[in-house]
Amino acid sequence: METYEQSPENTMDFDKIVSCQAGEAQLDYGFVFGPNRQKIFLIKTGQGGSIYGYENKYLKLAINLRDLYGFSTLCASTQTGSTNQIEQLFQVLKQEFKIDKETTIYFMGMSKGAALGCLASALFPQIRRFLLINPPLMFNNMVEIFQASKQFSGAMMHFVFGALDPSVHSAHLLQKLCKKENVRVTVVPEQDHNFSK
Repeated sequence: METYEQSPENTMDFDKIVSCQAGEAQLDYGFVFGPNRQKIFLIKTGQGGSIYGYENKYLKLAINLRDLYGFSTLCASTQTGSTNQIEQLFQVLKQEFKIDKETTIYFMGMSKGAALGCLASALFPQIRRFLLINPPLMFNNMVEIFQASKQFSGAMMHFVFGALDPSVHSAHLLQKLCKKENVRVTVVPEQDHNFSK
């Protein structure tokens, strides 16, 4: 495991970056430390996505979460062919933070990162809220995602799909099948998979 600590004079970067091998893939983890180390926001990128994201969108989000709400944020890259990515994310998280019953953890995943987070939700009940943006609902994972959402017992699991996303038709089915107060599905008009509009 490699670690990089950011120098304090550059405020537009992660405070700490950790790189780990996961099978054939290297996964990167970027930390932005807020004043409250018991209030944690996890970001899992889309497949092949870096911890920075397009035009630094994940880094900017982490800094805003710190400055506006006091969160400490951990952003994790997502790679093809790497298994147990959420388990490794939690290992990295536990190396940096003391996780106990006072800890509040929220999760935001994009595309494949959203699907991985949903599928692992039962394994990590410490995560109370999920924001799952455009998880791909394909034949090989749709049933598992439906089951994970039906079994979710946390505060909120919110699926958000762009109306132009390829999975939007299955999203409507998810909304009909999973009638729970703590699971919501929102479709955003005129947005594609990347919310590029």
